[in-house]
Amino acid sequence: MDEVVVTGYQKKSKDEVTSAITVVSGKAMSNFSSSTMGTNALQGKAAGVNISALNGKPGSGSIINIRGLGNITTTVGAANPLFVIDGFIVGNDQRAQDVFNSINPSDYENISILKDAAAAAIYGSQGANGVIVLTTKSGKSGKPVITLSSRIGFSEKIKDINFQMMNSAEKIDYEKKMYALGIGGYTAWTDQNVSAALALDHNWQKDILRTSAIESYQVGIRGGSEKSKYTFSLGYDSDNGIVENIHAYKRYTGRMKYEANPNDRLSFGASMGVNYSMSQEIRDRNNVQNPFRAMYSYNPYEPVYNSNGSYNPTKQGFPILEALKNNPENINSLIFDGNIFAQYKILDGLTFKSQLGGYFNNIRRTSKVLRGSYLDTVLGINGSVVEQNQNRFRYTNSNTLNYVKTFGNHSIDLLGLVEYTEFKNDYISGTGRNFSSPSLSELDNASTPFEVKGFDELYRTFSYGAFLTYDFAKKYILTASIRQDKDSRFGKNNVLSEPFWSLSAAWNLTNEDFLKDSNVLSLFKLRASIGTRGYNNIGLNLNNILMSGGTYGSFPTVFPNGNYGNADLKWEVTKSQNYGAEFGFLKNRVKGTLDYFIDQKKDFILFVPNLSSEGGAYSQSINAGDLKNKGLEVSLSADIIKSHDFVWTVRANTSLMSYKLNKLRNGEAERIVGSINMLREGEEPFSFYLVRSAGINPNNGNEIYYTKDGGTTEIYNANDAVLIQGKSPLPKLFGGFGTSLSYKGLDLQADFTYKSGNYTYNYIALNMLNYANGTTSNMRADAANYWTTPGQTDVLPRPNNTTNAPGGITGLQTTDRFLQDASYIRLRNVSLGYTFDKKTIGESFPVNKIRLSLTGQNLATWTKFQGDPEVSIGSGESQTGAGQTFINGAYALYSYPAVKTYLFGIEVEF
Repeated sequence: MDEVVVTGYQKKSKDEVTSAITVVSGKAMSNFSSSTMGTNALQGKAAGVNISALNGKPGSGSIINIRGLGNITTTVGAANPLFVIDGFIVGNDQRAQDVFNSINPSDYENISILKDAAAAAIYGSQGANGVIVLTTKSGKSGKPVITLSSRIGFSEKIKDINFQMMNSAEKIDYEKKMYALGIGGYTAWTDQNVSAALALDHNWQKDILRTSAIESYQVGIRGGSEKSKYTFSLGYDSDNGIVENIHAYKRYTGRMKYEANPNDRLSFGASMGVNYSMSQEIRDRNNVQNPFRAMYSYNPYEPVYNSNGSYNPTKQGFPILEALKNNPENINSLIFDGNIFAQYKILDGLTFKSQLGGYFNNIRRTSKVLRGSYLDTVLGINGSVVEQNQNRFRYTNSNTLNYVKTFGNHSIDLLGLVEYTEFKNDYISGTGRNFSSPSLSELDNASTPFEVKGFDELYRTFSYGAFLTYDFAKKYILTASIRQDKDSRFGKNNVLSEPFWSLSAAWNLTNEDFLKDSNVLSLFKLRASIGTRGYNNIGLNLNNILMSGGTYGSFPTVFPNGNYGNADLKWEVTKSQNYGAEFGFLKNRVKGTLDYFIDQKKDFILFVPNLSSEGGAYSQSINAGDLKNKGLEVSLSADIIKSHDFVWTVRANTSLMSYKLNKLRNGEAERIVGSINMLREGEEPFSFYLVRSAGINPNNGNEIYYTKDGGTTEIYNANDAVLIQGKSPLPKLFGGFGTSLSYKGLDLQADFTYKSGNYTYNYIALNMLNYANGTTSNMRADAANYWTTPGQTDVLPRPNNTTNAPGGITGLQTTDRFLQDASYIRLRNVSLGYTFDKKTIGESFPVNKIRLSLTGQNLATWTKFQGDPEVSIGSGESQTGAGQTFINGAYALYSYPAVKTYLFGIEVEF
């Protein structure tokens, strides 16, 4: 009960908390690979927090949904929670997650996840999707403690799940059968050609991919006295990734933190972090430049090299290994984050605190097509280079006045807040072409200027609020908060938000006389809360009519750029209810939490086409309808064995979710989003919208399709698509479970994560089973299981059906045949360690302890999905670029795969 919970603005003891907050220790995330970002390491650690890695790329971020779907905005990071680091508000966009992830997890002390309105409403317009508060390690009184740690290891692609590709013999046999059926594009094989092809049989995954090398080195020092404390750390991490010819990720980190209280009235402190990362990028979209498509598409009888030593472009017409060398793309990112505060006790119980925090992020992206490369010969441009430079700067000044007073059994805590935030972003890009030599590839060497772009962005917010806590004898606790924000991103008629508020109460029965002496029930607390939160993670110019410049011949011009501003655009608001309980038995050897919540989101922002009065089609952001998330969260932990030398603990958390789009907008009850998802009133958001397959006609082998009205036909028609009720990318159940064992110096930890009830459209399966692609691409082994004889049903349709669609379109069609259940259980992490303490090492040796460890990550996966079920980005550049529709987990299409990782670690403390 004495545990301290950090909410960002305040610290409270656990028994004072009336809201739904989960605390995760930094140690619980310390076993992951250094290139697994901190947000990904949180996966499965907290009830109500659904986290999916963007993809398996080293250093990639994640999609985070706290208590369901944050909103229906289809851009990456739209549903991000608010990130707070040591009290500094970083933001609630993808940029803020980048800053959060720039901090080395070895510097984490703990993370508080604020889930309900009572916890998050104090952040007003930024807290609609919850809040993640990171507290970094602080110094400790006493002599300096120096820690050196290192981990080395490797990773490899997770093996293909529930399918395998054809080898040369199988693919050649398949091509012969397709040719015999008269399928266009297939050619005859001679015995001589077959013999030569079989001799070349190989696996392209082994040629394009490799086993990565991982290195991590950290040094830290912590110390201090009663008056001041400090900590300092440095780190280096490297993960060259699983793709040949590139180095995926490197980073250098440094962090310092200093806190001092020179007298009883004054305290102050500062923290600062720096992160410099370098990554080499690959094309992550559905085209021939994607190595993860190439490793499946290239035929196993096609050699890597031609007879003259050049790279073979294969039937796909593009040599991916050559492109990885000669079409390099690099991103260098420098992040500084800093935070200073001063706190002064004006009177007994009255304290003033001022805090200034901010970050600066410089991003430099370079993309080259070297002169003489294969892509250059196709484009005919004599080489090109694109240089992009972006500077992001955000700072927040928070000022609080806090009054705390106790009167017998009564205590009050009143906090007043005034806060100002400013964000700036500038971007410039230059493209040059036509180099005189293959050895020249810098922008200054280009003889043909091709394109220059650039822009500046700015927004400001101003906030004020008050927060009150009343406590009677640690039994009955009431809290209330109110906050109002101004934000320049909203329409000029709605710059000022409505007041965001919360009310909550807790009854700590543990402190009642009738439970104080209980030998069984050691903790029992009931909580309830209600309140509102806002959402301001929106574009900077949705309230303005934008104009663009150009040329007409030699004359400068100006014209509308398609964004029709909305001066009445207002804030999305989430009204939340939460009813919870915390309990413990047998001196808290068994403990847990139970929470039921309802989140009603109204006036969500929707980007819609709008025909302006001036003529022409434009788009406009409007406030549309309502969205409701409901859920039940359960967390349990138990010390099965707890003795001096042996401790065995088990833990689990689960979340059951339901989602419903109550209202879209007046006059529009449904809309297609992307190409295969739909928003419809009364249904789950982003439910799939597809033509339904009725199986195979056993008499002729043709595929049968359901029509929109429920009839059947053998003619495919995209207009027969319907909403597939109950099937969306949103999980109905998710969570994690694990166990920890320790016996003297030996320790073992294992963690599992799981999701259930979510569906993903498997375009990869569609492509690799579609005989129309087999003329140039390799196929899955089960592509050969097609209809050949009357009476067969559990097979693929016959390939030589040329009348299954208007216009004679052939091949498998986009139907719910490839909509697959993406539920899974994954063994996320296993760590085995042994610690040599001072008694073992010897008092004369200048080392306090040595710990050796072995760690495995993503070791096993159980799923029915054909491929990796943990899908977030289906195809990076096709789903996350400017103007692209992004729906988390909607489809799988050759993104960077998840990896299995093994690490050996050593940590020495002096």
